[in-house]
Amino acid sequence: MPTLTIEYRDENERLALEQAIAYISDLRQLAIDAPTGTVLDACEGLVLDKGRALLRSTLAAALHGRIAVAEQKGGTLAPAPRRTPGAPRGRTGGPS
Repeated sequence: MPTLTIEYRDENERLALEQAIAYISDLRQLAIDAPTGTVLDACEGLVLDKGRALLRSTLAAALHGRIAVAEQKGGTLAPAPRRTPGAPRGRTGGPS
């Protein structure tokens, strides 16, 4: 069986790469194992569920990496933009 060597910069990147490999492996195996006539639906369900989870985790890893680099450099704090007067207030998704 062929092997793959991957270089990564930090643990967040390593975890994201491992998750991506597992996702592709799961998708491929599901396509092989799904009964005839259900392959597309089965794979689409996995893509929607695990694909979104993979995107969320890789986005989080990228942001954590950016924060870590900024903290190492001792970056300056940037002010948050002020709310424009009269602009509608959006929902934050938090508890009400």
